Amino acid sequence: MISTLAFLFPYSALGKITLYPLNNEFGQAWSSLPTYGDAKNGKPRRPPYAGLASALSAVSGQPVVLMPHTYEPADDDFAQPAVAVTTKPFDAWTLSTAVREWERRVRKGDDANTLAPLLAAAEVEHPQLASFVRGAEDGTPHAPGWFYRVAAWNFAQRLARTPLLIPNGPRMRRIHWRMDTQGSLISWDNVTQRTTLKPKRTGYALHKLDFRVITQPGEPLFALHVLPTFSRLATHWASTRTAFIEHGGHKNTLLRLPVGHTKNSDGQWVPYARNYAAEVLEACDMDFATWPTNDDLAQLRGQMRALVPAPIPHVLGKGVGTRFNKILADHITDTFKRPTIIQVGFEATDVELTRPTKGAVTRADLDHALAATGSETVRIIALYNDGTTRKRMSEALAAYTTTPDQPLDCGDHQDHRLSRRLVVRFHRLPALDHAEQVDWDSELEFLDQFHDDAVNGAWVETIWNPKPTKREREAGQHRHDHKRDLRRALYERDIVSQFLARQSAPEPDDATEADADAAVPKDYKAINALRDLLFRFGCVDDRLRHVTELTDEPILVGIHLRQQRVSNRRPGAADRTQMVEVLTALHTSNDPDRPWHLHSYDHHTHDWRPQAAAEAAFGRRAIGREGHARHEEGALLARQHIESALKILPSDRPLIIFVDTEACRTIWPGLQNVRFGKGPLPGDDLRSETRSVAVVAINTSYGEVPTPVENTTSPRKNPKRPPKPQERLYRRTTSTDHTSWYIAQASRTYDGFGGAGSIGGLHTRFTLPKEDWSLQRKDWHSFTATQITVPHAAQHDPEQLAALAAQLCHQSLSWDARTRHPVPLHVAGAMDRAHPEYRGPSMETAQMPETDEVQGGE
Repeated sequence: MISTLAFLFPYSALGKITLYPLNNEFGQAWSSLPTYGDAKNGKPRRPPYAGLASALSAVSGQPVVLMPHTYEPADDDFAQPAVAVTTKPFDAWTLSTAVREWERRVRKGDDANTLAPLLAAAEVEHPQLASFVRGAEDGTPHAPGWFYRVAAWNFAQRLARTPLLIPNGPRMRRIHWRMDTQGSLISWDNVTQRTTLKPKRTGYALHKLDFRVITQPGEPLFALHVLPTFSRLATHWASTRTAFIEHGGHKNTLLRLPVGHTKNSDGQWVPYARNYAAEVLEACDMDFATWPTNDDLAQLRGQMRALVPAPIPHVLGKGVGTRFNKILADHITDTFKRPTIIQVGFEATDVELTRPTKGAVTRADLDHALAATGSETVRIIALYNDGTTRKRMSEALAAYTTTPDQPLDCGDHQDHRLSRRLVVRFHRLPALDHAEQVDWDSELEFLDQFHDDAVNGAWVETIWNPKPTKREREAGQHRHDHKRDLRRALYERDIVSQFLARQSAPEPDDATEADADAAVPKDYKAINALRDLLFRFGCVDDRLRHVTELTDEPILVGIHLRQQRVSNRRPGAADRTQMVEVLTALHTSNDPDRPWHLHSYDHHTHDWRPQAAAEAAFGRRAIGREGHARHEEGALLARQHIESALKILPSDRPLIIFVDTEACRTIWPGLQNVRFGKGPLPGDDLRSETRSVAVVAINTSYGEVPTPVENTTSPRKNPKRPPKPQERLYRRTTSTDHTSWYIAQASRTYDGFGGAGSIGGLHTRFTLPKEDWSLQRKDWHSFTATQITVPHAAQHDPEQLAALAAQLCHQSLSWDARTRHPVPLHVAGAMDRAHPEYRGPSMETAQMPETDEVQGGE
C-alpha cells in the first residue's frame, strides 16, 4: 500500500468558527468603492475582498477570510451575500477603526465610512463548520468557497501545539511551529543556514507546512492534504512579494503580508506593505515592524523575513525529502487521536507497469517508425556555427548509418541519406553567435529552396546561457536568446525544431591520449536532443503497441487546455486571457506493418493534420483563442469548439479521450468530484449505440493529488529511508463504491546520482551531518504521483482504462522514464511548451491571419 500526506477527517473534528454574516447591502456598498491600485504602474481596479481581509489580519493577528457566501461560482462576487470568517471575535473598536481607515485610504482621504457600520452591525455567530457541508451522504461533499480556506485552521492550530520530534542520532530534535495569518505553519525558530566561500554567500530557509482541503472522488469525507515546502529566504528586498512579520502584539501568530515596492524621496526602491496594512495598524495605535535593511535581511536580523520571489540561484536547494515526509505523516497521525483521522492510502492492484523498450528508435525500426509521419522523406536540417557542435551532431546521427561507430562523413549544403526515409543536411549559420536580435526571416531564406514533399525539422545549436559571463556583466551586456524568434521563423516555413546547447571542446588529457582503447563517454545531451526532434516529427515505433492490448483499434485523444494572459504593449492587454487548446490523436493499429501515428488538430483549417505539420501550424499563429475561457460563456465556447473538432475524427473508430482534470473540469463539469460522471463530458455529442467514447481523467496537481509517503508493504533496505513505490497501478475504493487509481514514482534524480540524489531519504535538513552539509545545496526530491479516474468507461472495464493510462505514462515515446501524462496528453503539452509565445510575449493580433470560425462548424 502507498501511504500519503492526505488525511480524512470526521466532520466532528472541524470545530467552530467565528462568522460575521454580511447582507447584500454590504456588497452594494463595496461596489461603490472607487478603483484603486497600490502597486507601482498597477492599473486601478475595484478593490477585492482580500484587500480588506489582509488589513484585518494585520490588526488582529488572526487568519481572516472575506468571501461571498455561495455554493456555486458567482458571476459577480459583490452581488452575493458575503461572510467574514476568523478564529475569534474582533475587538469592536479595532474592527471599526481598521475598516474605516482602510476605506479612507482606498478613497484617497475621503472619510465616507460606508463599510465599518455594516460590519459592526453584523451579529457574530459561532456555528459548527460542518453545518455548511452538503452532499456528504452521496460521496459528493461540497461547501461554500470560503470553507476550503478556513477548514484547515483548527488542524493547523492543534498541530502547532505539539513540537515535531525528529530523530537525530540518540537524541530528538524538537521543531516548534508558528501559525501565520494564512493558516500555514512556519518553523520560525528553526532556520537552516548555509555559507559558501567562493563566492562568499550565506543563505537561509524555513520549513513551511501549507494545508489544502480537498475532496477525493466518491469520498464522503473531506481530506486535509499537507504540503511541506522548504521556503528559502531573500537576502535583499528586490522583487520580493511576501514577508513574514513577528509582530509585537501577536507573538503566537506571524503576520503574512504581500509586499510592494516604491521609490522614496531619494529615488531608491523601498518595500511597503500592500493593502494599506501599515496605515491601518497605525490608525489602531499599533506599531508596524520596522522595515529591515538589505544588510538586516542578509544577517537575518529583525522581526521580518521575506521569501525569495521566484526560482533563483541560491546556496540552498529546494524540497524537504522523503524522510521528513514520513516523520511528518507519523507525527500527524499520533497528534490527532480524538477524533481519529484516517490516512489516505492506495492498495496495489495486479497491474504491473513495464517498459520493455528503452533508448532511442533503433536503426532497424527507424524507417517503420518514420512511416508514421505520413511522408516518404524526413529531412533533418542541422544548423550550427561551432565545429564541435557539428561533430556532436554527426556522432549522434551516426547511429542510423551502417557505420555507427564513425561520425558522418558529409559536407554542408547537400542532403546526405542515412536510411531509406531519413536524410540530413548541415548548414553553418554564423548568426547563431550574434549577441543582439537577428532578422531570422532574412537569415533563413536559404530554407525556401525546399519544394519537395519531405517533412523538415531543424536541429539548431544554441549558445544562450541565462548566466552572463563576468566580462558581459562588467560591460553591461546581455546576450539575446534566439530560441523564441528562431522557432517562430522556422514554423513559418513549416519546420519543427529542437535545440542543442553548445559545449566547449574537451581539453586534451594525457591519460586519455595514452589509453587509445578507453571508452568514449556517450553524449547524452546530443542523443536526447535527436530523440526529441524525431518525436516532433511524429516518429512512432512499436514500443507503445508492445505494452498495450487494444483489439478494437481505438483513437487515443489528448485534450490539453491552459489559460494564458495576453502579454503585449497594447492598453488593457494584461486584463485579457486566452485559452490554449491543443488536441492530439494517436491512431492505433493491430496491423504490425502499419505504425501507430499521431495527428493534431489545426484550429485554423479545422482539420486533423500529421504531427509535424500541425505543430508548425500551431506555432506560427497566436497561441490561444480569445473569448474562450474556463468559466461562463467562454467555457461553453471552448466546449463547443472542441466537440466540433472531435466530430471530424473517423466515425468508425472508438475513442478513448484523456483529459487533464484540473484544466478541464470547469469546461466539462462531469469531471468535477461533486458531479462526477453526471455532468457534461468530452465526446458527449459523439456517443451512440454503435460508437464507444470513453473518458479518462488525469490529475497531476501538486495540491490535489495526495503526496506519496512510502510503500508500506515493501521491506526496508535501510531503516531510515522510506521504501519507494513499486512500478504498478494502485487503487482506492471509497465507502460509496467509487474507485480511483494512482501511480507513484521516485524521480530519476532520487534513483540515481549516487547518494546525493536520495540524501533526503536518509536525513532531514534539520539533522544532516555536518560532513555532508554541502548537500544542502541539492534539491531534495519527494515521491510524486498521478491520480486517474474514469468518469465514463463506455464498454470498457474502468480498471483496464486506468491501466492503459498508467502504461502510456510509464512507457513514453522519447524518454526512458515515466511522464506525468499519457502519451496523447504529453504530446499536446509538448506542443504548447514549444510555442514561441509560451509564457512569453504575445504576437500582435493585427499581424495574425483570422481564423475561420464558420468553417469550424461552430
